[in-house]
Amino acid sequence: MAVPLLPAAAARAAADKGYPDAPIKVIVPFSPGGPTDLMARTIGKPLGLDLKQPVIVYNKPGGGGAIALGETRNAAADGYTLAFPSIQAVTNPALRSDFPFDMEHDFTGITVVGYIAHVMVVKADFAAKDLKEFVAMAKASPHPYAYGSSGNGSSGNLAMEMFKDRAGIALTHVPYRGSGPAVQDLLSGQIQTMFLDTTTAIPLLQAKKLRALAVAPAKRSMVLPDVPTIAEQGYPGFDIHAWYGLLARSGTPAPIIDTLYRATRDALRDPGVLKTFHSLGIEPGGNTPQEFNALIRADLRSWSSVINKLGLKIS
Repeated sequence: MAVPLLPAAAARAAADKGYPDAPIKVIVPFSPGGPTDLMARTIGKPLGLDLKQPVIVYNKPGGGGAIALGETRNAAADGYTLAFPSIQAVTNPALRSDFPFDMEHDFTGITVVGYIAHVMVVKADFAAKDLKEFVAMAKASPHPYAYGSSGNGSSGNLAMEMFKDRAGIALTHVPYRGSGPAVQDLLSGQIQTMFLDTTTAIPLLQAKKLRALAVAPAKRSMVLPDVPTIAEQGYPGFDIHAWYGLLARSGTPAPIIDTLYRATRDALRDPGVLKTFHSLGIEPGGNTPQEFNALIRADLRSWSSVINKLGLKIS
């Protein structure tokens, strides 16, 4: 009986002797340069200063986030190895039959670090000026419009599948390896539309290469306040909120979770962090661990319902 108790005992000992007393590893399930990586690195410095230990970001892409989550789950429950997943952590359990984690029981939330709105965009010279015109044109087209995404099961893919179902239009999905190639084909006219995260979209909107038709969350984005929501334009209840947050292994002592939460919340109030986030189209988070865990539970259920209704799967 002593062996199974060792990880918990070690974690309690770590909490008792004063956490943290060693560098903290934050594992990002995406390659460097993306929104998640930028968020992790932006908060890493003030977080480290507050905790008086280095916060080191490691990029472990692959497996739809499973590699990063697996490394965190297999680490000691002592707060020194954290995962920084996107909302894919709650969509993949329904999308992938081989998803190896129980997100409610294998991990515990610390806080949402940021929210990134997704915006439906078209090329700047596209004929439709708003969502109503786009839907009318799509219905009248003899061939389905094509839409791009950064891959099967991505937030952009799920958002558009939800929208075309609500709008009653036919759109052909063209998955890409990342948003960059998809944007290039959108600009060249090979595809007609896509959902882009605001981090990627804002520079292209400012350069007038793309035009925004709508944002996916229920409320307007603070970084694109003049762009109406999908719900405002005739589809009430449409709401996709893409979050990015810190998770620890389940069983991490509550005092450690609280220390990490308070330090991250304070980092998200840092003027330099806020300035960087705003420039990247990121709305800061900072909800409590209890609120984050409730959000994870609610999203697991709502996304499972949506994905099953739409019949979406990734083999």
